Amino acid sequence: MVVIKLLTSPTCPYCPRAREVLRKFAQERDDVIVVELSVTTEEGLKEAMKYGISGVPAIIINDRYVLLGVPRIEELRRLVEEAKGVIA
Repeated sequence: MVVIKLLTSPTCPYCPRAREVLRKFAQERDDVIVVELSVTTEEGLKEAMKYGISGVPAIIINDRYVLLGVPRIEELRRLVEEAKGVIA
């Protein structure tokens, strides 16, 4: 299973678009779980600090790959396949 964390902020104009892309992506896959974390919460802020993220939307795939901005579906597919190939 691949876990994708989406870091968002309520005032971010790009976060709704990133959320929609990830929603569509997760619908086509049965091996992906998407978790949204707002950086206005302690948990979300802790994740952002852990990865040195200073802007949203930010996407963390299996605690290994970090993307900033609104992702392209093709990019997500590639990174998820890479993440699945990595033995933890």
